[in-house]
Amino acid sequence: MERTEILNHLKAYIPISDDAFELFMSLMEQKTLKKNKYVYKCGDSKLPFLWIKSGYLMTYYTDYKNHDHVMQFGSTMWWTGDLEAILQQKPTRYSVKAITDAEVYELSLQNFEKLVQQQPVFEKYFRIIYQNSLISHQKRIINNISLNAQEKYDAFTQKFPKIELTVPQKYIASYLGMTPEFLSTIKSQRLKEQRKSD
Repeated sequence: MERTEILNHLKAYIPISDDAFELFMSLMEQKTLKKNKYVYKCGDSKLPFLWIKSGYLMTYYTDYKNHDHVMQFGSTMWWTGDLEAILQQKPTRYSVKAITDAEVYELSLQNFEKLVQQQPVFEKYFRIIYQNSLISHQKRIINNISLNAQEKYDAFTQKFPKIELTVPQKYIASYLGMTPEFLSTIKSQRLKEQRKSD
């Protein structure tokens, strides 16, 4: 992600001056992550906001039976992280790791506050970002309670058209709330249907 791409992304949401852009860039800390490297783990605190430059990140919750439940995938130009833990500076209930080689920008809460105080236009930017995130989350809830397994898979592949090329099937199955074996069955059925229509 080059500076021009970042600037164009920001301009899609807010009018931004050169000074505002330079402040934004100066407050972000860039990090490179190898596949399976954790950004943070359950119980960590004083967490930053995460903005993905490249690759995929996965947020998941581990239950009392030690089963992992994928809550979210994040890809290029997505913000991610445990908003509650970040804003309240409390230990997180989630773990976030790279499921491919990835690069991220980290924005600490302190730098976030500095950014919105010195450049209030970013209040609008983050409001829009989190409004969109809430809308997406609500749509996912509706999908989970109203769609059958095949429809859930189809909706997932529309939202993440290339993710299956890089992300292990077990993680996708967890996100969709099904076993990897059942997901394999769905994919096989979909492939047969496509062959018949060709």
